[in-house]
Amino acid sequence: MKFISVFLERPRILFLTLAFILLSGISSLLSVPIQENPELAERWGNVSVFYPGASPERIETQVINDLEIKLREIVEIDELDSIISQGYSKTHIELEDSVPFGKIEETWSRIQGKVDQIIPPDNVALVLNRTAGPPITLEYAIDWNGDGEPPLIMMSRLAQQLKRKFSSISLTKETAVYGATDEEIVVEIDSAKMSSLNLTYQDVAKAISSFDNKKPVGVVSDDRSEYLIRLKDNINSPQKVGEIPIKVLNNSEIIRIQDIGSVSIQPGTPIEDIFLYNGKKVISVSTTGTMSQRVYDYVDRVEAVVEEMREVLPEEFSIEEIYDESLYVSSKFSELIKSFSLAAFFVLSISFFLLGIRPGLIVTAILPFSVSLVLLGCQLIGLPLHMTSITGIIIALGLLIDNGIIVVEDYKFRRSQGLSIKESINETLIQLTTPLAAATGTTVFAFMPIVTGEGSSVEFVGGLAITVIMSIVSSLVLALIMVPVLMSYMEKIPYFANIKVHEEGYNNERLHAQYRKFLTWAFDVPRRAILISLSLPVLGFLLFGTIEKDFFPSSDRDMFRVHIDLPENSSSNKTAEKAKKIRKEIIESNLIEIEKDYWFVGRWMPRVLMNIVGGKEKTGSNNSAQAVFFAKDYYEMIENLPDLSRLIVSKNPDLVVYIDSFYSGPPFFSDIRYDIFGDDENVLVELGSELELIINNAPDISHTRSEATNSNTNVEFEFDSSNISLSGKNTELMVNELFAANNGLLISSMLDSNIEIPIRLKGISNSSDLTGGSNSLSIPSSNNIDLIGNYSTTSLNKSTSTITRISSQRVNIVEGWVWTGKLASETEMYIKDEIERFKSNLPPGYTLRQSGEAEVRGESQSQIWSSAIIYIFLITIGLVFALNSFRETILILSVALLSIGLSFMGLKIGFQNFGFIATIGAIGIIGLSINDSIIVLSHIKERAKKSLMTKTDLIDVVIRSTRHIITTSLTTLGGFVPLIFASIFFRPLAWAMSIGVLGATLTALLYIPAMYIWMKKVKN
Repeated sequence: MKFISVFLERPRILFLTLAFILLSGISSLLSVPIQENPELAERWGNVSVFYPGASPERIETQVINDLEIKLREIVEIDELDSIISQGYSKTHIELEDSVPFGKIEETWSRIQGKVDQIIPPDNVALVLNRTAGPPITLEYAIDWNGDGEPPLIMMSRLAQQLKRKFSSISLTKETAVYGATDEEIVVEIDSAKMSSLNLTYQDVAKAISSFDNKKPVGVVSDDRSEYLIRLKDNINSPQKVGEIPIKVLNNSEIIRIQDIGSVSIQPGTPIEDIFLYNGKKVISVSTTGTMSQRVYDYVDRVEAVVEEMREVLPEEFSIEEIYDESLYVSSKFSELIKSFSLAAFFVLSISFFLLGIRPGLIVTAILPFSVSLVLLGCQLIGLPLHMTSITGIIIALGLLIDNGIIVVEDYKFRRSQGLSIKESINETLIQLTTPLAAATGTTVFAFMPIVTGEGSSVEFVGGLAITVIMSIVSSLVLALIMVPVLMSYMEKIPYFANIKVHEEGYNNERLHAQYRKFLTWAFDVPRRAILISLSLPVLGFLLFGTIEKDFFPSSDRDMFRVHIDLPENSSSNKTAEKAKKIRKEIIESNLIEIEKDYWFVGRWMPRVLMNIVGGKEKTGSNNSAQAVFFAKDYYEMIENLPDLSRLIVSKNPDLVVYIDSFYSGPPFFSDIRYDIFGDDENVLVELGSELELIINNAPDISHTRSEATNSNTNVEFEFDSSNISLSGKNTELMVNELFAANNGLLISSMLDSNIEIPIRLKGISNSSDLTGGSNSLSIPSSNNIDLIGNYSTTSLNKSTSTITRISSQRVNIVEGWVWTGKLASETEMYIKDEIERFKSNLPPGYTLRQSGEAEVRGESQSQIWSSAIIYIFLITIGLVFALNSFRETILILSVALLSIGLSFMGLKIGFQNFGFIATIGAIGIIGLSINDSIIVLSHIKERAKKSLMTKTDLIDVVIRSTRHIITTSLTTLGGFVPLIFASIFFRPLAWAMSIGVLGATLTALLYIPAMYIWMKKVKN
């Protein structure tokens, strides 16, 4: 009270304090980082192994075994999965959820150290990629507008130039180029001419290398000066390469490379990476800004760089923006501002109507000051404004004035009893400080599991909980300090001199009489009130089994994705042809009006959204393509996407096609997934086929896949050892010649401007021959020319294309995808019994594990509930401290339990699924629901201390509490209503908490008094 007296007696200090709060909020709003999504810890990565020509078994034996052993020494690694294919493997790494943000960088550095300790075979490369982090901020397409075929080499150079410019922009995290070609100087040799000269590819390679003058020579100096000795680079054009001598005949005739082959600058082959924009082949350049910055400022810097490059670009080329994250940020913030304004309107309208002008003005004043304190808090702790943190402020709008309303109503009650202003303030603070602090504390503890829980799901919504906590704590401070002081000032204003403060607000004597009559009837037999208040929560629990389950709601982006898989051995060019065909079918279907689209062919989609993992490498996925389509109308897209998906799948029975909207939440790669662990490859294939059939027979399944059944076709050479021995040939020479003729040898490089172009030596391939003409490859012989085909036989061999390992064990991954618009949980329930029977019949040594969406969903749910248990115990301790009674604490905790049933009822009424966001709502409503009950119970206890309380006295207390209970409930509801209509992502939470708040009103006004009557044996 002494602290309050300072503001009562010295109003200048109060106004200066309020001015400081307001200015701090404005300053923070202008400087706090703004981005679309919260930052998630970078827990995902992979190690790519490039081993050209090696079989999966060879890569597993020579590289992956040692790699996994080394990586297992890092205790922070949770999952270690390897997918090994022909010439390439990828070991996926996922860190433990318990690894905090501060140790992520250190952990990845240690992982890099372990990778560097691996000593691979010659020509084998190991690359560590981190596939998490912020999504792409801006993406551009470099297009050719001239005549003829696009000059991919020139376009690729322009793309690399733009990429370098992006890298120099401040706060750029990473840049990337998609669809670019690898430029090479290709020396194609006629093997017959070469062999007639008794030369091999190795001889030609040595000849070219010997003329490469990139070696330092030294310096020459005397007493007065020093000069660097340089050799002029004699490989500075393809023509110079062709002029390199490779053999001298008869001491006079020089044979040059151009005499037995050709030299030219060509795109690298085979083509691994193609980017299509609106069906046209272009080169794409993307840039990703760091988190914790104002995305608009970063976009402005990038656009300035692009504009500079456009000015000097030849007119045949153009740079077009194809993706801008800031547009979605602006749209989302616009929607959030509308929601904020609408929520504020609801809150203030209800306050003015139910409380009156004077209390309404004071309660209104709390909003800007509370929000300013929240923004200041965001600035101090470094929390950016994004979709979850701002949603937390919107949710808290109704809560911000709850404490203020309770203080105002209690103050009005004291004044109605004839107390002076100071006495009323003093009594109000004495009576309400502890229960309000307890109520605020329970709400804080209810949201704390969302702040302190582990895992990406919790990190995603953590900002919401932080802003809610900061909001209600600031509102408590303002309610206990600012509200009483302002009420005293308002009473001194002449305009309000003739208005009694306790008579302000809506009054209806008839309604008052009917309400008293109802309470008398309900409390006359307390079971009546208890049954009425329990009806909705119990019904919610009973209906929970009928609520559909999902993980996270769909994204509210006007984007959908298309994934296609062709048969193994398909090239990127063939995949691009199919992508164009499917694109045409989507547009001609007229189901969804398409604004634009782009395809990543030969690679997985990069990080266009927060939960997309992968896409950095362009190796190992030539038969795959993934696309992003932008719809003109979001709701048309959502409505017609299931029909589009079925239509395109029916038109392409030879492909695997998957079409769906983007989802929110942490990444997972399939709707339904089971992992079969075992050692025998044949048994794994057989079990996988059986399990795949079980999943495929379930309803709503669009397609399935068993990893172990994947196979590809290889060309297999078998040397005749007897023939080779009799002829005196060298098997190693033949192997090297085959490698050089097909893959080519990287023997040197040429510097062109600021680009180093590799020089590749290879044979002239025969495109009509599946083996590339390898059988007719000539080799030196005593009889002038011999053919490799004379010493070998060639056959086509079909073999398993991939080996999959999880935690160093071989595994067959069986996956299933549901049709667009359907839920995986329903299919899982349908096949549950069959899966159990399959599991019980597994051979000894073979085990089954469920993964996919179900695993991620279960982990996320368990993480937050396990964290919630601790805070529920802390809530219990706080209630015992505030109420000084175990029985009353149990009574309040029973209200928390009932609120969970109310949240289920809200999901049912709003036709929402139960997933992670709904779980957040159920946990949050625990804290909100008991606030009103604590206040009502404290009012009842205050009255009981004065004299023996009858049921009539208790009804008077309930009626006195009703105004502010209803007002706080309606204002809280006003904060959720905009989210119900404007936010697809948070709609489950809004429905769960809205109905929970309304139900909590009945609980506070009926259940608490009725239980008190029963516990204390209150008489009539």
